[in-house]
Amino acid sequence: MKSLYFARENEIELWDVDVPTPGPGEVKVKTAFASICATDIHQVTQGVLGAKPPMPLGHETSGTVVELGPGTEASGLKVGDKVTSFPVAVCGQCRNCKSGMPQYCLNAAPFGGFSEYYVTSVNSVFPLPADADLKSFTITEPTVCAVRAMDLVPIKHGQTVAISGIGGIGAILMNAILLSGAAKITVIEPVAAKRQMALELGASHAIDPTTQDVVAEATRITDGLGFDVVFEASGSPRAARPALDSVAKCGRVVYFAVYPPDYELGLNLYELYSKEASIHTVFTNPDLFPRAINLVPRLALDHIIGPVIPLSRALEGVELFHSGQYPKIILDCTK
Repeated sequence: MKSLYFARENEIELWDVDVPTPGPGEVKVKTAFASICATDIHQVTQGVLGAKPPMPLGHETSGTVVELGPGTEASGLKVGDKVTSFPVAVCGQCRNCKSGMPQYCLNAAPFGGFSEYYVTSVNSVFPLPADADLKSFTITEPTVCAVRAMDLVPIKHGQTVAISGIGGIGAILMNAILLSGAAKITVIEPVAAKRQMALELGASHAIDPTTQDVVAEATRITDGLGFDVVFEASGSPRAARPALDSVAKCGRVVYFAVYPPDYELGLNLYELYSKEASIHTVFTNPDLFPRAINLVPRLALDHIIGPVIPLSRALEGVELFHSGQYPKIILDCTK
């Protein structure tokens, strides 16, 4: 079968590999679609999350169960079920899993979603509705991250909110913010088409960080108060400081993206103290998959999901990702 691999330092290749067979407690899924995430690319270019070659890439998937290993009977899954999956198989036995933090499993094993088939733990597979559009539900995993962000930093009705970076995850997070009751929702995004998309969906303001002073615009929009909540979802070091400088007194800054592992943000703790502001980060949590599955149909999917590229032309999809034109680029793993 075809599978997209982190082949060697800074190189991605489409390999022919053996079709996997599920072992005890495992499920084999025929991948329908898989969406490209910035984290997939940054695993190759920056080594984020400890990525080392060779390793299969891809973690935002939808597909169909084609085989169940022994010991999976209690899951209720059956051949033909539509499913999505948490990015890694978790052991359920390490201290982090037993402490209710399976997202930090010490024995986590990625499955490689940019493949025609994958095998993963039955505990990491979540059923989708029988009538689910599998292309839409390939964004379930990033929706989980957005739900996690909203749980960690809930928005009160009427609070002012800014979001920096309307890429794939940023577009999904923006959708969640639009549903939250937030006010003066402001997007900070260098790509004109993405700013326009945000305004069409309901954002009140859009800032171009390449031509406008982000902090000055934030001050103007909020009548000098700053935003109650600022989400930084671009992962760009250039965007990190303006997010902090745009937050209101008693406000919250959420660094939502994956930054380069060697990036360090200079921080004046006296200024933070003077505002009584707080900083949050967001990871993920597999327990949120059922909620994310419920939320996906409420998202502006026609604005989030861009071109669909055959897996056989996956490298073209990677190049298109680098163009920054589209929030989400999807690989059709059946072609």
